[in-house]
Amino acid sequence: MSDEAAKKIVGLLLDSLQDSARQALPSFVLDSWLAALANVVEAGLYHSWIAIVSNSLEIEADVVEIIDEREGLTEASSTKEH
Repeated sequence: MSDEAAKKIVGLLLDSLQDSARQALPSFVLDSWLAALANVVEAGLYHSWIAIVSNSLEIEADVVEIIDEREGLTEASSTKEH
């Protein structure tokens, strides 16, 4: 996978993470959480994810769905059909 495609995927992951945080976290925690995420991203997480995605994944689809199957999630939290 090209680095440009990997950057797009990582960008979408980060956007999704931030959107989820905005919906789930109370306002008094949100700003510090987003600042901490930015610090981690700047410290190398972004480049690490790009390296992992560009070297480990081969995606041949127009749509990619990530399903979180951790225990304790409600059915509304997961897009997987049972």
